[in-house]
Amino acid sequence: MTSRRRTPTGELVRKFLSLGLASLCVTVIIGCAALPEDAPVLEQLDNETGVTIARLGHPMELYRETFQRDPSGRFAFLAPFETNNMGNREPFLLIGLPENRGAALTPVLLVNGKPVTLEAPAHAADIAGLQESPYKIPMPWVETYYYRADAALIAQLGDAESLRIEVMEESRNGPRTVEYSADVAGDPRLSDFAGR
Repeated sequence: MTSRRRTPTGELVRKFLSLGLASLCVTVIIGCAALPEDAPVLEQLDNETGVTIARLGHPMELYRETFQRDPSGRFAFLAPFETNNMGNREPFLLIGLPENRGAALTPVLLVNGKPVTLEAPAHAADIAGLQESPYKIPMPWVETYYYRADAALIAQLGDAESLRIEVMEESRNGPRTVEYSADVAGDPRLSDFAGR
């Protein structure tokens, strides 16, 4: 009577192959689930509402020249997005500004040096029918302003070479205008978004 014994080498090969196959499966699943946040324009499904959202990969960053030591007030964000709810498309604009410690801010947007007329803002994404912002703003101390937009504003942003946001801010010497600006002539994100 002969018996079949497993050789140590055969057992080692089986373990190696099963581990390799499991690693390959995990890599494929992770690769499929990853969203390319660095793409100029993304489309994603909002899990809470079922609305399709088209947005920039990252919000446009506007910079404030400042002599303050606190770096938290140096950046503002501008980010268009569009919701598509069963074919009903609505464009919106998100502006993110550093919190002004209780003072009400009224941002003024200038595209290529010309002021843009915006409606009264909302401070939550529910204006767009969303439960949360379509953007992950990298700083928690940012106050968000959501505006309804139209095709003309999106086209104007697509043709932008410069962006500026102005706000009145209280200082020790009284109110003053603070400017956040960005030169976007070489950045294709807004033109790609407008051209979709």
